[in-house]
Amino acid sequence: MSAGNPSLGETQELLRKMAAEARELQSAAGGSVTDTVAGWLAAHYASAAHEKLTGAEGAHRWEVLRAFVQDWSLLRRGDHTAARLQLDREELEWQRANGKLQKEKDFREWVNRPEIHKELFPDRTGGISQETMQKIERELKLL
Repeated sequence: MSAGNPSLGETQELLRKMAAEARELQSAAGGSVTDTVAGWLAAHYASAAHEKLTGAEGAHRWEVLRAFVQDWSLLRRGDHTAARLQLDREELEWQRANGKLQKEKDFREWVNRPEIHKELFPDRTGGISQETMQKIERELKLL
């Protein structure tokens, strides 16, 4: 294919390389790369805020503080959103696990209802009749 239109194989190879690189970065970060960068940026942001506030006085100091509070609240909102998403994922996982267990429990109760049990497992005489066994032996030429 042309340079502007990569083939499916080229795209797959690119994705494999990207996935490998992401795994390496996560390993180096000891977890989420974005969490690591966010922690690093937060520390530098706080340091920069301190430096800027050190030289500010009066109304200018108030304006600097307001700007930092707005930025910080946006950062914290992102943290809270990420935490909420994680809680939602954990709840969904819990519901799936409980749902499966509940379905199994309900199924067992259903199967053990007398009318259902009788329908699914009718009384049997205990095996193949002598007549049927002889017919099978004749058909398979076992005699």
